[in-house]
Amino acid sequence: MEEFAAVIRELSGTAEEIARIEEEKASAATDKRHYLMDSFIQEEQASILKLRGLEQRRLRLADALGWKSLTFRQILEKADPAEASFLNPVFLDLERQLKRLGNAREASERILGTRIHELEVILARKQGGSYDNTGNVSLNAPPHSKLHDKYV
Repeated sequence: MEEFAAVIRELSGTAEEIARIEEEKASAATDKRHYLMDSFIQEEQASILKLRGLEQRRLRLADALGWKSLTFRQILEKADPAEASFLNPVFLDLERQLKRLGNAREASERILGTRIHELEVILARKQGGSYDNTGNVSLNAPPHSKLHDKYV
């Protein structure tokens, strides 16, 4: 039981770490410090691999405890009162960290999407592109963009 709770705590800590990285990525993108992204992505990939390993370990331990394929709520219902009171705060912390991770990931994706769109607009303008009828950047230069004012 203690080993299972320890794995849940590690999962929670890893989710917190990934959320922190996502928040830092969002902050760097907001401040146009794109040169930081590679290190954030590498750090995030390492944490995701750790998360996968911990999840596999959690599944093995849950199976050994007779909780195979049960949700955390179902585990709390099935566990005796002492086990449930021991596991409940651990599960709540994991749930809180996973919500933080989801929110951080959504914010990061929105901000990065905005920055990518800005870069597409800048590139399109440099190449003489414009917007199509749907509001997307069109990299095909319209015919009139090749005309220049010249005095003869």
